[in-house]
Formats: sequence, structure tokens, C-alpha cells
Amino acid sequence: MKDLNLLYVFEALWIERSVTLAAERLNLTQAAVSSALKRLRQEHGDKLFTQVGRRMEPTPYASSLAQHLLTALALVRKASNHQAPFDPATSRRLFTIRTRDVGEVVCFPRILAQLMHEAPLVRLRTTFVPIEETLAGLASGRIDLALGFLPSLETDIHRRSLGGQNYVCAMRAGHALERQPLTLERFCASEHLLVEYSGSGHRVIEQALIKAGLRHQIKVRLPQYLSAPHFILSTDLLWCVPSSLAYTLSHHYPLVLKPVPIALPDFEIALYWHERYHQDPGNRWLRDLIAQTYQPKVSA
Repeated sequence: MKDLNLLYVFEALWIERSVTLAAERLNLTQAAVSSALKRLRQEHGDKLFTQVGRRMEPTPYASSLAQHLLTALALVRKASNHQAPFDPATSRRLFTIRTRDVGEVVCFPRILAQLMHEAPLVRLRTTFVPIEETLAGLASGRIDLALGFLPSLETDIHRRSLGGQNYVCAMRAGHALERQPLTLERFCASEHLLVEYSGSGHRVIEQALIKAGLRHQIKVRLPQYLSAPHFILSTDLLWCVPSSLAYTLSHHYPLVLKPVPIALPDFEIALYWHERYHQDPGNRWLRDLIAQTYQPKVSA
């Protein structure tokens, strides 16, 4: 690519999938970005990005090219130590965070409140994709940060711990065990609800239940957390759940929380980002904001 500025335009279009948002990201006019895209298309003999609904999706050729171009741009930035300025008070940047519904419920209300104070024009988007797509998204810049318990994120990934947590056992108010100690015997005699997802470290719950001989006591399996309370409130099921989510939900649902009588390891919530964006001022600012606002209750 002869013009380095075209590389920045390609990166912005790859991340934002919108001429308008790419222009905002680069502090250029839409006409300037459209002109640069035309030059990119002429140089490569390919449309590179085509309109699909409301988004500019990359062509197969652009997808095959992206990693090489983005890596080259990262090397240019590293060599020149050039970083685009970031002013949270005026930035209109859209940040994408990979997290589950538990992260949205526990963390995002406080994040958004602080965001409105420090950066009223900045926007947030959450996404939930498999680990492989998360790694690719962090590397390409389509995902700025991942938030949660993701011990399988490793290659070229930075990690910032936000604090430790444990698990508690949730049941409905009025459950027969509400006013009794939750002994191992009573726990094992009960039926259970399990929220499962293979890409998360929370698979340890299923492993612990099976180890305790409760494979056939798992009555309901769900892929998401936020539907779980509705199953709990209408049944006698028990639910082993991250404590921060349990305490948040207990403000909205009549849940009773008790210590789990089987061995479940504590775990750590963290932020994850790619080496390529380690020095990016906007990414660094958002990491600091999230770390400052993360204050969940973590024990029974």
C-alpha cells in the first residue's frame, strides 16, 4: 500500500464496518473516507467492503488481507511511537466489549454512569462470541476488551485482574431449605439448574457437580444467566452462581443465597486486551475506567 493514510482508513473500516463511524474514529469527513475507500478499491482491484444491511462487511479478499495490513500498521505505530490522541470529553468513539449477560448486569450500570460523567459522547457495544472469535476480534480491533472469567485467553493477550470472587447457592424465597443449613446431604438430594458455556471458566461448576455424583440431578441446563431466576422462582431447583451476579439479582428477585457445600474454587474477573492495542490511549483509558468502577459484592 503506497499511501500509509489508506492503511488507517482500512483499519477504521475494518473495525467500525461503517463509513460514518470510520470517519468519526479518524476525525475525517465521510467524503474523505469514501474517497480513500475508492482509492483502496482501485489499488487492490476489489470492493473490499460492501453494504450488507446497515453495515459495510469485508469481502473475502479484505478478510484475507486484514491481518497482514493490521499487523503492518501496528509495527508502524510501534516504530514511530505514534498514537492518535484521545480526549474522553469530546470523543465519539464506539468501544466494543466482549462479555456475557452476567458482565452486563453486574458491571455495566456503573460503567455507563461513569462514562456519562467523563465521556458523554462515547458509546458502548457488547458482544458475546466464542473464544476463537474473541481472540480474532481482539487482535483485529473489532473487539476492544474482553471482560469476565476467561482463563483460556492467552496468545498475545494482556490481562488485568479486577478482583476475586466465589460462588453461592441460590434458591427461591420460601424454599424448604431456606431456614435450614444447606448441608452436603441436602444439597446432593436436590435437583439443580446449571448455566453452561464451554468457553468460560465457569465450567468448573458442572465438573464439581458431576464429581459429587449429581450428574443426573442437573434438571435444567441453560446457555445464559438471566433466564435462570425465572426457573428458580417457580421450582425447588438450586443454582450455583457467581456471587456478584447473585447479589445483584437478589435486589430484583426474591432469592435466598447460601454458601455452597461442595468444593468450588474461587475465581478471578479480569479485563483482556491484545498486545496490538496495549498502548492505545482510548483502550487504556477505558481499562482504567472499568477498573475504577468495578466493585461487586463477592461473598455470602
